[in-house]
Amino acid sequence: MRFQRTSFVSVLLLATLLLASLFGGSGADAKLRQESTPNRTVLFAVSSMQLPDAYMVPFVIIEQGQFKPPIAGDSDEAEVSSFSNAYYSKGRKYRVLFGGGEAGSLTVNKSNKETECNRTSADVTLRTPAKLNRNAMALATNSDSLGKAKNTRRPPTPAERAALMPLVKAAYKQKGVPAALLPSLMTINLTALDLDNDGKSELIGSFVVKKQKGGAARYALFLFAEPQGNSYRTTVLQYDRFTKKDIMSGAEITAIDNGVYVERLIDALDIDGDGTSEVATVRDGLEGDGYSIFKKQGGKWNKAYEFSNYRCGF
Repeated sequence: MRFQRTSFVSVLLLATLLLASLFGGSGADAKLRQESTPNRTVLFAVSSMQLPDAYMVPFVIIEQGQFKPPIAGDSDEAEVSSFSNAYYSKGRKYRVLFGGGEAGSLTVNKSNKETECNRTSADVTLRTPAKLNRNAMALATNSDSLGKAKNTRRPPTPAERAALMPLVKAAYKQKGVPAALLPSLMTINLTALDLDNDGKSELIGSFVVKKQKGGAARYALFLFAEPQGNSYRTTVLQYDRFTKKDIMSGAEITAIDNGVYVERLIDALDIDGDGTSEVATVRDGLEGDGYSIFKKQGGKWNKAYEFSNYRCGF
């Protein structure tokens, strides 16, 4: 999806309204979505720039095997307040998951429901051995059963990285990116995960190529790669080209170099218990964030869920 200055907010709002209409955006059904009930699992994205300080944001509710949207930044005040009261009481603890397994816990410090931006989030204290930063996130959940597998998430080895890069460069060339620009290739994030528990790690990566002269541009790539002999094959590929006109007014295209607008891994987790992990991703915008869950179905990876969380610009 391209995030253009004139359409970004409208796209997010339209997506949220459509989801609300499908799953009950008002009245008793909407109220039920926000209340804490035993059979409803919430997954939160957890980010931290400096432990133990962190924050959590809900991106999906799982009920009777279905993915449903939580509150969003443009939800009405009553919905946000109801969700906050149910899930963000001071001192409440959540399990933290990383790479499909247990990775410590977090404690809620305060809800941000009264703030102008990020009103669906909460500030938390995080206790985890996982190494988090802007582009390395974790999950938190109220479920007692999810995330009981072994943590398979790790940085790629030099050999894995070297084997993947020809695929990355070939994908850029296929998309028409000039070979002369490929030396500027930056890795936003590259993670190894054994998604199907076969003892072999898949690689999930986000990359950016920069064009500086003759009109600045950025070329973003997001991919899954599965082992194939001594090499890899691409099983998910998303490509975006951004120029200055695609960036929100007042922002610089260099924001993309830090991962803004680029699809990035949150984490992987076997949500449905079929032995293959689903993959949660986020795409930060300047006025909101888009979340996705990839699921392998019939041997192919598909987006099984998408959610847009509007917030004010920064």
